[in-house]
Amino acid sequence: MTELNVISSGDMMSHSNLQKKSSTRKAARWLKGHPGFNLIVFFPTFLAIMYYGCVASPQYVSHAYFVVRGAGAQTPNMLGGLIPGMGGAGNTEDTYAVQTYMMSRDAARALMQSQRLRAVFDHPNADFLARFPTFFRGNTFEHFFSYYQKHIVAELDTTTGISSLTVRTFSPQDSQRIGKALIDAGERLVNEMNARQRLNTIASSQKEVSTAEEKISSIGLKIADYRNKEKILDPLKQSVPMLRDIDQLKAMLTATRLKVDQIIKFAPNTPLLPVYQRRIEILRAEIAQAQGDITGSDSSLVPKITEYDNLITQKEVAERELVTATVSLQAAKVQADRQQLYLDEVAQPDLPDYPEYPHAISDILIILATSMGVYALGILLISGAREHQIH
Repeated sequence: MTELNVISSGDMMSHSNLQKKSSTRKAARWLKGHPGFNLIVFFPTFLAIMYYGCVASPQYVSHAYFVVRGAGAQTPNMLGGLIPGMGGAGNTEDTYAVQTYMMSRDAARALMQSQRLRAVFDHPNADFLARFPTFFRGNTFEHFFSYYQKHIVAELDTTTGISSLTVRTFSPQDSQRIGKALIDAGERLVNEMNARQRLNTIASSQKEVSTAEEKISSIGLKIADYRNKEKILDPLKQSVPMLRDIDQLKAMLTATRLKVDQIIKFAPNTPLLPVYQRRIEILRAEIAQAQGDITGSDSSLVPKITEYDNLITQKEVAERELVTATVSLQAAKVQADRQQLYLDEVAQPDLPDYPEYPHAISDILIILATSMGVYALGILLISGAREHQIH
């Protein structure tokens, strides 16, 4: 009974082997009879399996997260929450500016000089298809920049406002190093933006201050020329004693006239009457002369006072303008300091422990599915053409 069981088991195994060999022969005959399938499906998939299984180099990705903040965006008010573009969401444009720079030609050139970026992508362990340059890709800077944009990506999460930076190279240390260099470059860009913003904010106010100072200086020179020309320091002050003398002369004239009226009334024949009358004439002449020195001629003080008073008024207006411009300048400086931007690192570039690329299985399946789709489409087209010929 045991011998029969052994013989039966041996027959089953040999039968199974015969079935496998038969299936293999059938598959081989089918493939041999379908060269199109071999060319379109089997051969590309076989090459993909060989490349990803034996040739493809591991690629390491370093991740970093950052946010661009501003002093004005830390305490959003109710109006900023209701109106888009105000309050806490005011630095999106600055964040996009930093991201655009990280993905720009300027950043690529800077990394080529400071971090030897071309040597990083031409790593000795990199395979011939993934490295730069390759036999099917040019060696110009534009070709390198296109390669750069595929391996370094900066994106903004509009929901959280946090930007992510991913750097993919053939070494974990290189990925981390390039990521740190890009974060440092972004910080330098933000500092430059701060400097330009501060300069633009206070430039107009500083110009107003300079204009007011120049205006005051020009009016001061005009006042000095006027004083040298007229040989008068201040015609307003000089007219004060002259007006005081005129008032005294008028008082003396009034007193003398009262005495004359009394003499005429009580002692018209006294010999003092002609004396007082002569004194009245002299006083009137003195008053007229004094008034003539102040008004009534081109050499009087009135035109001089008018011109001097005009210059003084211009100077006072310019001084008020200078005070206003100075206050505006100080306010602009305070505003510029309050709107200062800075780059805040949420997470520094990490050191990857394992490669994230290539995605061998998914890429092979994609190639297989694509090849099968192309092959099926070709069969459908050929069948349709044959049916068209038959009809």
